[in-house]
Amino acid sequence: MNAKVADLLAAQVNKEFYSAYLYLGISKYFSQNDLPGFASWYRAQAAEEQEHALKIYDYLLDNDQDVPLTAIEEASPKFKTILDAVKEADKHEHYITEEINKIYDAAVSEKDYRTQLFLNWFITEQVEEERNSRDMITKVQMLGDKPKNLYLLDKDLSARK
Repeated sequence: MNAKVADLLAAQVNKEFYSAYLYLGISKYFSQNDLPGFASWYRAQAAEEQEHALKIYDYLLDNDQDVPLTAIEEASPKFKTILDAVKEADKHEHYITEEINKIYDAAVSEKDYRTQLFLNWFITEQVEEERNSRDMITKVQMLGDKPKNLYLLDKDLSARK
């Protein structure tokens, strides 16, 4: 495997774990604001991001590459509104998409066909992640901050396992 591609993948492991931290921070915000369904939804999202990190980690190890386990940046997001929190998640998903695309571009440039195939899963996953975050924004905007509406959405979100 090309060293540049391996380095970008190793850095992505850290970014995926940071994503998990960010989603735990968002989950905490919702827990502290008595919205357990939202909190549960973002906690599940955090677990999914950890799975993504480990998928890349395993891929690197399977290809005889080192995976430096560098410090994960602190994630202590602060939000004024529910809409702010869900918009932050959406912004972050777009950032992760850009980072995956950079790795894919490097794999193409280096003719690393195996990594291109591996990254196809992540590209497809990011389409889903961006759709989910966009849908969350739409739901929160449509329902506003009326307690009854938030209660119903919160209850709906708690169904995610």
